[in-house]
Amino acid sequence: MKTLDSIDKTSMRDMTAKFPSMLRLDVFPESIRYEAEKVKLKGVGGICITGMGGSGIAGEICKALMADVSEIPIVSNREYSLPRHVTKEWVVIAVSYSGETEETLSAFDVARHRGCRTFALTTGGRLAVKADVKKTTTLPAGLQPRAALPVIFSGLLPLLELLIGTERSDLISIADALERLQPDWNGASLMPEELAAELQNKIPWFIGWKHLVPVAYRAKCQFNENSKIFASSSEIPEIYHNEIEGTLSCRNHPVSPVFLRSREEDEKTRNGFESAAAIFEENGCHPEHLNFRFDSRIEEALGFTMYLDRVSVMLAEILGVDPLSVERIAQLKRRLRD
Repeated sequence: MKTLDSIDKTSMRDMTAKFPSMLRLDVFPESIRYEAEKVKLKGVGGICITGMGGSGIAGEICKALMADVSEIPIVSNREYSLPRHVTKEWVVIAVSYSGETEETLSAFDVARHRGCRTFALTTGGRLAVKADVKKTTTLPAGLQPRAALPVIFSGLLPLLELLIGTERSDLISIADALERLQPDWNGASLMPEELAAELQNKIPWFIGWKHLVPVAYRAKCQFNENSKIFASSSEIPEIYHNEIEGTLSCRNHPVSPVFLRSREEDEKTRNGFESAAAIFEENGCHPEHLNFRFDSRIEEALGFTMYLDRVSVMLAEILGVDPLSVERIAQLKRRLRD
């Protein structure tokens, strides 16, 4: 397996810049492939991916990418337990970069108690101790969990593709495409530093559709953690039935909608985006439409993620905050232990 030696782990800017390099890491060993093939032969009733925060978002993105191709249900879980329908016929995949996430460890114990087939992705910790070593993907350590998304994704996606019986994606080619994207971002309407400057002193509201819904949520989390600001995320077409009415408050609050536009949009979806944007404009919200030229759904989801990760770090630099620090998260964990 390749290493993270070329990445400056004390710099969130460098970690976001090395997104394609992390995606190229070979973290899906033959032992996991062998075990997954055995599980698939016995039948899989469903797949539950359990994880929190930066470790859990890879599962959310994978689930959305596979929604149109998987014939078995794939669910994500961010709780101490598991849904009752997750039974021994299911596969439970625990994702915890540190291996010490309390919610994930608890859900993993529930999965084993129910007799579920289990896999784990982690750098170590208690999860590595609890999990079967033959079914554990060992991730390279040293990153912030949220910065490790491409590493986690490169181990999780091939496992899911094998379990549902679909062709394995070529992540090396996708990483190469993302590498080429970075210099000029395929002629995007705004470079990352320009969008960061626009979002200064504003509340970003990221809005996605289908496989870009978890990408919008990931952006919200990155602006929370890296930029230390409030941010929100929503999805098309759900906003037509609730949030669109709330745009009246844009006249008094600095909300900045950011639409993530997909190459896969049909006419109805395009009309929905444009109609919503018109209402936003009428009420004082001025949405930014992000458009990129990507060749595949996976490339699109990861490309938007990489771009918005970069924007969140650049906004942190503008605001003079440390994107590596998670002081309030640490404070909450201390309070919960006391």
